[in-house]
Amino acid sequence: MKTLILRLPFLLLCALFILQGCKEDEPQHPEVQTLQLEANSPSSVTLKGNVVARGTYNLVDYGFVYGYSSNLSETSGTRVTVGQDVPIGEYQKVITGLTVSNSYYNRTVYARAFITNEKGTVFGQVTSVELPSPNISSVLPTSGKAGDKITINGSFYTSSASEVEVTFGGVVAKIVEVTPSKVVTEVPTDISYSYYYSNQQVPVQLKIAGQTYNATSSFRIIPVAKDFSPKSGTLGTVVTVTGENLPSSSYYSYIRAYVGSVEVSVSNYSSSSFQITIPSSLTTEKAAIKVVLDGTTTILPGEFTVIPHTVTSISPVSGLAGSSFTITGNFNAYNTYYGINASVIIGDTPANISNSSSSQLTVNVPQNMMVGSHKVYVTIGPHTAEAPQQYQVLAPSISGISPASGGAGKEVIINGTFIAGQYYTVYFGNVSVSGYATTSTTLRAYVPANLTAGKVQVSVQMGTQRLYTPTDFTFVAPTLDSFSPSSGVAGSIITLNISGFTPSYYTTVKFGTVTTSVISFTESTIRVAAPSGVTGTMKISVINSGQTMVSSDNFTVN
Repeated sequence: MKTLILRLPFLLLCALFILQGCKEDEPQHPEVQTLQLEANSPSSVTLKGNVVARGTYNLVDYGFVYGYSSNLSETSGTRVTVGQDVPIGEYQKVITGLTVSNSYYNRTVYARAFITNEKGTVFGQVTSVELPSPNISSVLPTSGKAGDKITINGSFYTSSASEVEVTFGGVVAKIVEVTPSKVVTEVPTDISYSYYYSNQQVPVQLKIAGQTYNATSSFRIIPVAKDFSPKSGTLGTVVTVTGENLPSSSYYSYIRAYVGSVEVSVSNYSSSSFQITIPSSLTTEKAAIKVVLDGTTTILPGEFTVIPHTVTSISPVSGLAGSSFTITGNFNAYNTYYGINASVIIGDTPANISNSSSSQLTVNVPQNMMVGSHKVYVTIGPHTAEAPQQYQVLAPSISGISPASGGAGKEVIINGTFIAGQYYTVYFGNVSVSGYATTSTTLRAYVPANLTAGKVQVSVQMGTQRLYTPTDFTFVAPTLDSFSPSSGVAGSIITLNISGFTPSYYTTVKFGTVTTSVISFTESTIRVAAPSGVTGTMKISVINSGQTMVSSDNFTVN
């Protein structure tokens, strides 16, 4: 009995020891708490958690799962890791770059802490915080040019420039400074004019946390013209004026431009440039370029220098008063629509320009020009250039006529000085015909029909003067000299020998009273076919230019 009492405490101790050992062998689970979510800005929060217990198994990860819904798990939400070394105690993670789908109705961010070991993941409770909503109170100043600093006042809950974007008319601006109460930015360049509402007004928008806020819809852009190029050229040179936030057309802001005192038209608008053309009416070698934008006048740096034109030659170098010649050179002031604003002086007499291009001027010699040599000057804008050759005004003259004789219709060439391409009146005695100057030294005319056989005086009317050939022209009366054969059947080919006139297909040939067709002709012969429907003997007659020639012999039709 005593032995049993002594063994009972020992057995109880052993049982207690065994139970304790069994408890220590049971696996322990990790434990984590979600402590707090703190909103740092409209796009950033700080997540705070606490590791209460590490558990028995090896830990592989811990951190947070967050999102815009309270449904957060291993498969839902965004997982952010703090690390694999999991210490006991509090930890935190700063989340940036948050965006919300609707800044007015859903600005709540949810998060819960987690620990992952080799067996799985445990979570803390779900906690939430509402992101602050920015508020804009003013934009100052309300207008500006490119590079001007603009302050947007309000509540922004951030001091990080990386979280803020500002646009002017859709163009991203440079951020200068960000505080919780203001955003300082610079007016950008290249603002698209499709964003202009009226009077150069554009919307200014602020973007934070993926949300866009309208700061103002009536910020007025001040356009600025800054420079131009090229700085030199001929009249007619197209000059590009560069600037910042220029109106894309005069619909939005009327642009006026001046070269010296001459107002010029504006074309090819863009937000960074427009173009003008140096006017041909410019009379100074150097001229300032002035731009008026919205009533503000800007004189651009430097002056435009007009490069002189050049004259390389004239051709021909001589001719009659009333003729024309070509001046060759570099006349880049030529305008496709308006020609060239140039003037030409021959000697002391202004001359008319009948045609022009960038390299040639066609000039008409005045009718009242004196005979002799004259210098030729071309003035374009502020410069006058002298031609390397002088122009010789010739006196009208007639030196000869060839051939010296002929009949009606005969072509004659009168030699002398003429205006090539011009028609003249030529007189054979008192009978006038039209002559054409094929060159500057030859005039072509045709002998008229109604002349008396013999010598006739030939003259040419040249302006107010009538000039005569040095020798007379002998007019040969038209005759039908002979024909052969002297007989034949209808259809036989008959050759007529003629003199004193030039036949044509309009020349009429008759056998008796029956007309036949002219087959061919030369200056001295006509070939015809004997007509049908006639028999016997008859005269052959030729009618040319109203004159009738009759054969002396008869032709017999068999």
